[in-house]
Amino acid sequence: TNGDSRPMGGNTMALLLVVSFASLLVGQACGKVYSLRDNPVAGVWEQSLDSASLPSGSGWQAEHVNSSLTIPAQVPGDVVSDLHREGLIGNPLYEMNFKNTTLWNDEWTYTVRFPTPPQSAGSDDVLLVFDGIKMGATLSLNGRTLALANDQFLRYSFPIKHLLNQSGGGGDGATNVLKVAFSSIACDGRWMACTGGWDWAPYTTTKHEGAATFTKGIWKSVYLVGVKDAAIEHVVPQVFYKGDYPVGPLTDTAKGDFDVQVRVHLWAPVATSALVQVHGSWGSEPSATTLAVATVSVPAGSSNVTVVLSATAAQVKLWWPVGAGAQPLYNVSASIGGAASASRRIAFRTLALVTGNDTDPEFVKRAKFQQGTELHGMFFRVNGAVIYARGANMVPMDEMEGWYHPGAHVATVHSAAAANFNMLRVWGGGIYLPDVWYDTCDELGILVFHDMMFAQKGHAPKVTQTQEAELRHQVRRLSHHPSIILYDGCNECTVVMADPATSIYATFVMAVVAEEDRSRVVWPSCPADGWSRGVHRLTSFPTGDPLVTPDTTAKRCTEVPGRTCIEVHRPKWQGSGFPAVDGSSSLAPSHTNVPWPWVFLGTFPSNIPLALTRKDLGPALPNNFSSESPGATVFSSFESMAPTLDRAHWGMHGGSPPDPSCSRGHCHCPDGDPCNAMAERNYPCDNFIVVYFGKQGDLFNQTGELAFKHQIYQCMIAQALVIKQNIELTRSMNRFASLVWMFNEIWPTGGWGSVEYGNPAFPGQVVGGRWKPLQHWFQQSIFADVMATCDGTGLCYVRNDAIQPFSGSVVVRALGLQHGNVTKLTTHRTQLAAGAGAVQWFDVPQIAAGGVSFTEDILLVDVVDAAGTVATANVVPLAVPSKLNIANSHVSVKPVRTEDTVVPNSPTGIAPGAGFYADVSVSNVALWVTLTTAAHGRFERNAILVQPPGIRIQFLPSDPALLLINDGAKKKHLDEQFEVFAASLRVEDVATYRF
Repeated sequence: TNGDSRPMGGNTMALLLVVSFASLLVGQACGKVYSLRDNPVAGVWEQSLDSASLPSGSGWQAEHVNSSLTIPAQVPGDVVSDLHREGLIGNPLYEMNFKNTTLWNDEWTYTVRFPTPPQSAGSDDVLLVFDGIKMGATLSLNGRTLALANDQFLRYSFPIKHLLNQSGGGGDGATNVLKVAFSSIACDGRWMACTGGWDWAPYTTTKHEGAATFTKGIWKSVYLVGVKDAAIEHVVPQVFYKGDYPVGPLTDTAKGDFDVQVRVHLWAPVATSALVQVHGSWGSEPSATTLAVATVSVPAGSSNVTVVLSATAAQVKLWWPVGAGAQPLYNVSASIGGAASASRRIAFRTLALVTGNDTDPEFVKRAKFQQGTELHGMFFRVNGAVIYARGANMVPMDEMEGWYHPGAHVATVHSAAAANFNMLRVWGGGIYLPDVWYDTCDELGILVFHDMMFAQKGHAPKVTQTQEAELRHQVRRLSHHPSIILYDGCNECTVVMADPATSIYATFVMAVVAEEDRSRVVWPSCPADGWSRGVHRLTSFPTGDPLVTPDTTAKRCTEVPGRTCIEVHRPKWQGSGFPAVDGSSSLAPSHTNVPWPWVFLGTFPSNIPLALTRKDLGPALPNNFSSESPGATVFSSFESMAPTLDRAHWGMHGGSPPDPSCSRGHCHCPDGDPCNAMAERNYPCDNFIVVYFGKQGDLFNQTGELAFKHQIYQCMIAQALVIKQNIELTRSMNRFASLVWMFNEIWPTGGWGSVEYGNPAFPGQVVGGRWKPLQHWFQQSIFADVMATCDGTGLCYVRNDAIQPFSGSVVVRALGLQHGNVTKLTTHRTQLAAGAGAVQWFDVPQIAAGGVSFTEDILLVDVVDAAGTVATANVVPLAVPSKLNIANSHVSVKPVRTEDTVVPNSPTGIAPGAGFYADVSVSNVALWVTLTTAAHGRFERNAILVQPPGIRIQFLPSDPALLLINDGAKKKHLDEQFEVFAASLRVEDVATYRF
């Protein structure tokens, strides 16, 4: 089909908020401005050539080279988005439209006509800047070729004053013609690796240089910059701590001083001398330590000037990860010649990636003068505090660059912080994200573990001037962000110095990165076992010496018997039971002889109840870091997935026969027969449902709204149980990071994410992504600072990963599922030292002695602080849901609106005072009650246990600023959102699909 999304029936679809895909570059609302723009090249004036800035009728045009077709084009954007907006192709994510290569895979030329700016006459030169072009293109102005662009991640700029058409010699508006002609130019793999497919992204049928392709276009801003003396290309402040290496938390009154090295990158048309000023905003007034002024000689072309500012301990406050303290930010501004100026935000914090036992003073004394990595373990210290890194892996938010949405990028970071994440990894097969995403991480205290954009499938590096320029540009662009704590070379490539195919990551990629930025950690790859030399042993910061790894085999660490692995990417659970582009058709039991298998396929052990082993924990003991696990595949909600499918295909098997043959990325269909649409949604979910809920007759082959909701609910709860059980197990071990694979979905599919596809302009989606049950469980217990759980023998633990001590108790109760009777089993008093990794073990003998029925009861394990407040409430099943003897809950829900102004402990990103509630009623204990709505926002808690008679749950609408709603329209927007909320609100639980 070539059609767009179909209605869902009733009035649900009609009430979905749909925003135009166009004009999403910048939004201003509620005092906040969200933009997808990079920090621009700064000159004496700027003229935007983005579509939103051009006069009506004078915008960009895209011409199909092989025909007479010409369409309006959006810049920033891409040709697939343009074709869809003009109605020439169907929605690319609907059914299998992404496989329809008609038109979009051909050659296209983008053209814009613009007048010569009058102010160009008084400028020394004019720069034409492209912040980003995806796929190979020839750039020309007024018929003169400027360059070939072949790197999506590189900014291109050209002096063009001599090429601008003049009228009467006065620069009074003569017309210029700018063209970007896309063709099959060699790109050496320098485009988003997951373009055209990954095991969570739609697979197209087109390739370039052997790697998958999809979109092409001018994906970032285009603008002119007037230059007087010199333009500022980058301002690169890097912060260095001058105090002693801290092995305990610093405070604002007990810390050392800092230096701020500020490198200002300039471009001048001719050699000149100019006054350069650099100023830091800390301190009560400018001084010799916060203001540098000098007249410098600037050569023609690109150059840089470095100055050093100082910040005393008394002048600045420390920046902390979310949950550990505040995030104060300071400005560094630079100007040249009193005309061009630019600023960046920075923060003050100390950082170390610790791989040795730094709790041992002798190690610290020795390691100060040593290089390379230890294999004791792997964790971060920030401001001296040991950090238990919890979070997930961030992938691009969309396949279509023209659909990128600034508010969605902001909302994802808010979702991370609200769910107790403190770290996100930027995965190396995607993109360097928009500045607004990193800015929000800075503001909220989300640490960023950052891959360079190299991955498999034709996207390995080559030593070229273009790729070196890309690396330097991106590090200069990003290194002021305090949230970024580590750069590594690539996704899942083991760096072996004897192998030129992988040593390039050390000798080229990370060598360039380390040369540009010595203020944070450099790491070979993700995962890795570190360096043998080239980094300081205490901090893992670069020394300036050549980077060398110890690896002698390309095998991943966990594949080598007897190897000590300090960073891991497993385990993962993949959907199977139905032939699909990424899933096996097998439901056979998984078998493995190793404790950390690479992948579970088929039917796997449920890990319910847990089987714990009493262990001592802490940074003094051997430990490890999981940067991409655990992971478990899962569908998105019915509201998210249904708009991408024909109604006949609403079912986990797609309502049609399975494709006879599917392999990674492709299903082979009989000639003339359509492929199965659900087989293209990456992974099936049969095995997850079988393990936790049983086969349930012919459920998997059923279609229709009710059947699809049934299948999706059980799939999502199953994923949440897989991850919950695994992280509760690994928190009983000496693990100092759980970065789950993965965080966000790039489309509605059988992917890996804990939040759904987040493009608010696409039917059925909410801004930043609707939370799946797993995301709520991260917030409610899995990633809580202090959490407790128990296994089937009655062995329990409570672990503190906060940087402060904890005093309180753990209350363990058994709840009868049939009658709701509660039996208190124990109250364990606890005093836990500051974390991370502070643990106490205790026993609840009634669990194993018959005092608790694994099928009739469920455990309630609450952590209560010294004030009597429940800090964490953990619902602990002792049997899989199919074995639990539950009663029919008769769950129902009613929407309510009040004048309530309370927003419960949520970060910004939520509209205060909206007063949206869901009144949930039950007649019996209801297990994993899950609320869903089409309104933008999230529930304060969800996928929870509810006891009779019910509970009121607040819905937190998204801040209208995230949807680019201006202040004047805020009230109307919230009124409309309540209508959507009320009309689309629904509830389900385990009993919904059993009785």
